[in-house]
Amino acid sequence: MEWDPTQFFREDDTPRQPFGLLVLNQPINEAALSVLWKHALITVCADGGANRFFEWTKTKGMENDDLPTTIVGDMDSARSEIRTHYSNLGVNIVQDGDQYTTDFTKSLRYIRKHESEILSSAGFSSDDKLSILILGGLGGRVDQAFSQVHHLYMMNQSQAETNGDLYLISEESISFVLLPGQNTIHVPRTNRPSSTDQYRSPPIPTPDEEHEKHLLEENVGIIPVSGPARITTSGFEWDVQDWQTEIGGQLSTSNHIRAETVTVQTNVSVLFTVELARRLKRSARW
Repeated sequence: MEWDPTQFFREDDTPRQPFGLLVLNQPINEAALSVLWKHALITVCADGGANRFFEWTKTKGMENDDLPTTIVGDMDSARSEIRTHYSNLGVNIVQDGDQYTTDFTKSLRYIRKHESEILSSAGFSSDDKLSILILGGLGGRVDQAFSQVHHLYMMNQSQAETNGDLYLISEESISFVLLPGQNTIHVPRTNRPSSTDQYRSPPIPTPDEEHEKHLLEENVGIIPVSGPARITTSGFEWDVQDWQTEIGGQLSTSNHIRAETVTVQTNVSVLFTVELARRLKRSARW
């Protein structure tokens, strides 16, 4: 399977894959959102995610102009005044009272249910797949962070053959689930040492240089969240062959990207996480 997580952040190029945004009720990486917002086909707020989205637009003075497409959930977290504000501006509000699913799941299912019409309205064909970028995935409480990874696993397993990719964007990283088999991950414009100088600390770029060049930092992790895994890798500073990894055993964390394309072969699904460039990290707090 091929992955290209940086395509969504290349401001000078339209992403190859059409995508939508899902905003959770977690701290938002507003730096990443500012870039992603430009090309998203749909923006769905999961209940209290509407509060987060509203506060982000309010800081820009654009709360009446930059609107989510839909708000989905049981509406126990979205503030009433914000629901009214968005309703008056024509935002679609879908109340789903199912107590056996989270607002995260409700929102993902809503997007998948309407995927064909989302794609067709933007001029894409029925053969295209809609990727979903999830904002606010790993901030806040630890139990909620584990819940987001849990849902990422569940939805990837059930939709891997029929739908687009899922990416979780936190305050500092972008994460996604690699499926069993060979995974090729394209990682251009990573802030890493050159091949002739890889054992020295990379120079600190000026703000202008980093703004123009880097989309990722070199740090990555491959986490076997669902149980023991055996992985073989290439393109990293510390590559492994048929290496067993598990929680409570050996873990591949704080490894470093050393190529434009890296590969991970795994016998079970594993979480792949890579650090965003400094300019794409969360800088504000609310």
